Amino acid sequence: MTLENKHILIVGGAKGMGLATARMAAEAGAKVTITARTKPSLDTALSVLPDSVAGVKLDFTDAASVERLAAAVPALDHLVLSASSNVAWGPFADVDESGLRAAFDAKFWGYWRVIRALAPRIARDGSITLLTGAAARAAMVGTSGLAAVNGALEAMAKTLAVELAPLRVNTVSPGMTATEAYAGMPAEAREGMFAGAAAGLPVGRIGAPEDIAGAILMAAANPFLTGATLDVDGGAHLAR
Repeated sequence: MTLENKHILIVGGAKGMGLATARMAAEAGAKVTITARTKPSLDTALSVLPDSVAGVKLDFTDAASVERLAAAVPALDHLVLSASSNVAWGPFADVDESGLRAAFDAKFWGYWRVIRALAPRIARDGSITLLTGAAARAAMVGTSGLAAVNGALEAMAKTLAVELAPLRVNTVSPGMTATEAYAGMPAEAREGMFAGAAAGLPVGRIGAPEDIAGAILMAAANPFLTGATLDVDGGAHLAR
């Protein structure tokens, strides 16, 4: 169960959980390539990662961009999809249809597009790991849009684990995690939200990017794990 000298491509590896995964993978001896939508984002990430990490621009909402990546990237051992997208939050009755369609167009179709293009480039004893979210199965009020997008990915991943075998396919389902995704909120509101979420979790805190990264790399390295969803959510999925 080693990642040493394995080539890992992390889609969305410039921020948050993806960035933490890239750092930990490089420290474990993997050959790491990250993607970001813009060159500034890519340059910023590479400046804080080990020198061995490579980067490439990718807009996974653009089929041509995905095809360019597939043509340029060397053979892979592991593919990690950690990129996020705008999400249609709010009660079901208030969710805007165009917003939910945009969320599907970005994350669901983006992941689908990348897997279709890159699966043939991945070693047969390798893996694909998709980052989803606790809302997919935890039935949290106000997250029906998020649940729909991530639930669709989790359902697809189980079938891919069979269709693409022996290539392994797993999902990692994080709970609330302190990342740049919440940077736009006023600090007091953000910390209040984090504290409220932490109070409802058995572990008593929200996640750190490294918590999720460790699970992603375990899923990639474990040769006997496929078709699984790893709940790394502090216990948010538990009935309490």
